[in-house]
Amino acid sequence: MAETTYQLRLLKLHCYRQEESDGDEVFLKYKNEKIWPLNSKYESMKEGSQVVNVDIAGLISGTQMEIELWDYDLLTPNDKLGTFNMLINEKGGPFTTDLRTTNEEEAKYSLEWEAY
Repeated sequence: MAETTYQLRLLKLHCYRQEESDGDEVFLKYKNEKIWPLNSKYESMKEGSQVVNVDIAGLISGTQMEIELWDYDLLTPNDKLGTFNMLINEKGGPFTTDLRTTNEEEAKYSLEWEAY
């Protein structure tokens, strides 16, 4: 029996509480590669949402995905705000996954996605 493969589409990044008072400069990484935004170093975010529209193809059913949320810093190393973990095992959506922070970060984000 052939393995079922899916395509993941990241739809929107939602910010409920940014880490920095003047907003976060965020970007997304998957497997150590920056996947969003493609045309700039980062996307400025305060409370609200940003359309992401990134596709990741060829995921085998049962794949545990981890997308990282980073905050861009000009003069110091970038900060990893946390991870979004998703189990890809069925078609459908949109689903929402909350950010799991790496330490005592104040940031609160969620990622909206679908699989097909």
